[in-house]
Amino acid sequence: MKMILTFSSLLALLGLCSRNSFGIIESGKNEKPEGKAVSYQYSYSGTMAYPINYFEVSTLEDGTIQLGYSHDDNDIHLVRVHEDALKKIEEMAAEYKLHKLAESYRPRAEVLDGYGWHVYIGYENGSISSGGSNAWPSAKLYSGVGAINNYLDSLKNAATPADSLGLKHHQDY
Repeated sequence: MKMILTFSSLLALLGLCSRNSFGIIESGKNEKPEGKAVSYQYSYSGTMAYPINYFEVSTLEDGTIQLGYSHDDNDIHLVRVHEDALKKIEEMAAEYKLHKLAESYRPRAEVLDGYGWHVYIGYENGSISSGGSNAWPSAKLYSGVGAINNYLDSLKNAATPADSLGLKHHQDY
């Protein structure tokens, strides 16, 4: 009887978390947001390197859609992108069902170094926010984040010098 009570208590304690088949602990679930996407942010960093990869998409006061990016750099490069960029991010998030991402992922064993990631998609009514420390969602689900980042990489690569909006330095973000 004591064993059953102990086991029941343990299950109740772990009720907020679930483990997938890879032994990764997932906590919390995102609700499916409504409205248009209004912002995007992604960061991937290591214990000794921040950021390794960074993207942010936002709308400036004048309506300009701005893409900020950094790859192994302390500065965020800012460029103007076409007005449909956030619509495309919204479509890709829906296609890959990114609202199914858990709020956080972590391995069963505590790891004090390695790599972490975070993605945030802001909507008019709600958001998708997920991240992990040395743990990721399923490859199928995470491929949606990769698809958005590949799309943003293509926008970055297509930008001309006339699209440049300058730099934001590490201490500014």
